[in-house]
Amino acid sequence: MKRMVCSCLVVCLVALQGCSKPAGPQTMRVWGDVTYDGQPVEEGSIDFVSPEGATPAQAPIKAGRYDLPALAGPVAEKNYKVQINALKKSGKTIPNMMGDGEPTMELLVNTIPEKYNVKSDLTANISSDASKNQFDFKLEKPGRSK
Repeated sequence: MKRMVCSCLVVCLVALQGCSKPAGPQTMRVWGDVTYDGQPVEEGSIDFVSPEGATPAQAPIKAGRYDLPALAGPVAEKNYKVQINALKKSGKTIPNMMGDGEPTMELLVNTIPEKYNVKSDLTANISSDASKNQFDFKLEKPGRSK
């Protein structure tokens, strides 16, 4: 009888251990729409960069939408700076710096102004409530009022 009680206790302890929360900060799913000058950003990227030192997160933008799963998402209860980029071919070439034997590389240009990427003041406060992590960004051309 004593053996049976001990066996049940061990099984219960192992089962309870599987119910614990994972160690480390809680990362969250974030999603939303991105438009520039009223049109969906067809292809690009959105970066969540933490000035507080939390791990950054990045998602592709396709047809004006992004969806970053929780496993790769930003940390809950942190503020993030948001940077949005959309690169396209310029039709110009530059010397190849990759050393892969190709003589030139296609020059890519960012179609999104610096005020939304390298000089961005866009922010997102990531909530631990998953339903509050939809962030839509309606980017305007420079010189246009909101």
